[in-house]
Amino acid sequence: MPSVAQTLIDGLRREGVTHVFGIPGTQNLALLDVIRETPEMRFILTRHEQGAAFMAYGYARAGQRPAVVTATEGPGVTNMATPFGAAYRGNVPLIGINGLQEEWLHEKDASQEMDQITFFKPITKWAYSITGPNKAQEALRKAFRTALAEPPGPVHLEASTAIYRAEVEAEAQLPQQYRASVLPDVAGQCLEQASALLAKAERPVILAGSGILRERASTELIAFAEQHNIPVAPLQFSPDAFPTSHPLALGPLGRNGWNSANRVVKQADVVIAVGARMDLFSTTFKHGLIRDDAILIHQAASVDPIGTVFPVDVAAVGSTPSFLAGLAIRLEGQRWDWVDVAAEIALWEEERQALIDPYAEPIQPAFVADVLRRTLPKGGIMVVDAGNAGKHVRQHFVSYAPDTYIFIDNWAAVGAGFPTALGAALARPGVPVLAVQGDMGFMCNIGELETAVREKIKLVAVVINDQGLGNERAFQDAYYGGKHFAVDYQNPDFGVLARAFGAHGEKVTRPGDLEAAMQRAFAAEGPAVVDVMIDKLNLAPVLFKA
Repeated sequence: MPSVAQTLIDGLRREGVTHVFGIPGTQNLALLDVIRETPEMRFILTRHEQGAAFMAYGYARAGQRPAVVTATEGPGVTNMATPFGAAYRGNVPLIGINGLQEEWLHEKDASQEMDQITFFKPITKWAYSITGPNKAQEALRKAFRTALAEPPGPVHLEASTAIYRAEVEAEAQLPQQYRASVLPDVAGQCLEQASALLAKAERPVILAGSGILRERASTELIAFAEQHNIPVAPLQFSPDAFPTSHPLALGPLGRNGWNSANRVVKQADVVIAVGARMDLFSTTFKHGLIRDDAILIHQAASVDPIGTVFPVDVAAVGSTPSFLAGLAIRLEGQRWDWVDVAAEIALWEEERQALIDPYAEPIQPAFVADVLRRTLPKGGIMVVDAGNAGKHVRQHFVSYAPDTYIFIDNWAAVGAGFPTALGAALARPGVPVLAVQGDMGFMCNIGELETAVREKIKLVAVVINDQGLGNERAFQDAYYGGKHFAVDYQNPDFGVLARAFGAHGEKVTRPGDLEAAMQRAFAAEGPAVVDVMIDKLNLAPVLFKA
């Protein structure tokens, strides 16, 4: 009979898993031993468990499919807490299959022994310790069922070597035998209510959320917006849910968003939030950008995001395509022409250009953001780390296709950007990937540069280098009278360091050299790093009034 480890890896294969991220340890070696003999499954050995889990996060986000990570017990799993928290808050189906100290050592204060289930419960949808060989395959089925059910999220499974190596009878169930893959349609009553309110609208606007990406419904949203000529503002975490290059796109809403979106959404009398989870960056969690007298029609695939921030007039739960199709039928022939989107975008472009000084030295971060916008090929993926650098870049990004933008959403974990981008590059080989982070963020997981070189993962990492903590400088300016403290340090030359790792690396100190450096980086055969020295006092605003 096969081992439990063999049946679990076979279960992953049936789920279509081709990559597993992680680090071997005493209590998960049995899994690695099976993966070694599974040629269709690639194991990505990383330099830190946090890097492994963030790579899995990026792989899941870019590929819109579940991703698997493994670590050993104790510090192996605690090192993954930050990316699991990010996956929980960002609705990313991340599945950890991890080690557990042997049962005979429990409650003896043994090395690396801890209550891992209690540790994981606040940051997962489900955390389970496999109690015996006969429960392992059932647990894996439930892990995928739970991780992929709306709203999706991470799951932690654990077992000891004794369980992974035990023999068990195989249970070869296919995914369609234990989990649903089709969302229910939005109820007709909700569609009738929504269409009746919309029919009376004078100034409707659509907010596009990340649920559109998970359901791969961008095409349907574009068709609906075009059919009824309704402008669309994507929420900040999903500027690729409705391409910001589209003639009806207002750009992302909120702080560090586009002024075009903020001006127009304020005027709307009916707001249709599609596939949306209202976030703080986009809405400020208070009326302003969304008027308090505006009618709010909120659709999502699950009940939990609806009504959590703003009271709604219609709560539509179900699949996004069914919602859009149902409204389109009921609103057939009705179109709105209340705002000149092209004129609003032209005005915003004037405002955006005013932020850019292509000659200033030291280099201005808005100029860097503009160059990245121009040099990232259309359809390329931009992964933006948290911090002040990311705020500059988000404001200038333009999307052309779905699944081309990744931020660490409601977790904003500094250091996530680079390993997340590595995962995205593995999920979408052949698609250009650009990781943008500050110097602090890059240093957090810089060891994964060796992983990128060894695994031949092609991407470009830009370090917007202000030799310190720009976001905290901005907050100290706003709230503490500009008294900067504990926000400055020294960095190595990241270009030289990249070359020491075996990657392409450059350092840029003059604005006129940046575009050519980016072109060389994208042309490099493997990973490339561009270290851009910027003006550390030119900071993205942290205060925003709707």
